[in-house]
Amino acid sequence: MTKRKIYQVIEVSQKMIKTFPKQGHNRVVFNATFFRNGKKLNSIDEAMVSNFSPLVRNYEKSENPDKVKIEFKDLDKNSLIWSKTFLWNESEDSTNTSSNFSGLGEAEVNELVQRKFAEMEKNKDLKFMSSEIDRLKSLNEDLAFQVQDMEASLDAKKQIEYYTNIIGMALPGLAKFFTGSPVANAINFLAGTEEQPKTIEQNNIKENSPEQRETILEMISGFCQTMSNQELGTMYLLLSEIEKDRNSLKRILEFITQQSLVQTENQ
Repeated sequence: MTKRKIYQVIEVSQKMIKTFPKQGHNRVVFNATFFRNGKKLNSIDEAMVSNFSPLVRNYEKSENPDKVKIEFKDLDKNSLIWSKTFLWNESEDSTNTSSNFSGLGEAEVNELVQRKFAEMEKNKDLKFMSSEIDRLKSLNEDLAFQVQDMEASLDAKKQIEYYTNIIGMALPGLAKFFTGSPVANAINFLAGTEEQPKTIEQNNIKENSPEQRETILEMISGFCQTMSNQELGTMYLLLSEIEKDRNSLKRILEFITQQSLVQTENQ
């Protein structure tokens, strides 16, 4: 059976299927019996008319018949609605193909259009999904950079808070150690405290010149800035003890001097 013949079977049958609802037949099934050289081949029995075209084409390809009988039945009434036998031979096919070819039937054209439309919709969906994937990838990269920046900012903030706490604990003690000097005013300002005037006894201590005093204070301040956090904390504790007993300064100096002399003698 040629394609033109099977399309003719489908076209004629599809036209009849459209008339059934108008005739009051709502539940319709069909039978299709295939023959070759007078011999009955496989058949389709009581299949739904919505599957008519694909089933008939598939059976035609597998059976290669030269005759097919189509029947439509009403399930509710159990009655035959329409029946037709399509018969042809190879010679007739050759002659008719060259002289009376009329193209595809309405059913086949509609099916091809629907298939093409479905393919176009599928391609459109694929393009949209590909575009969405690219957009989400770009958004993900931007978010990753933002997370890195936020993590870096958080680490920096933690470091600042840590050093601020260390300095905040050390500044009050340093301010008391430099009482009466401009350095004490600055330290008190940074510590958030006010310098309390305190009379410092000057028993047998010779006043240094203002320039020398400023130089010494700058050296002490510069040395403190080079300390590590641990060293700065130790310095704070040391100054707190010295504040309680100023004579501790002499004892500390004597201890350091004695250690230096012992090391020199051992050498």
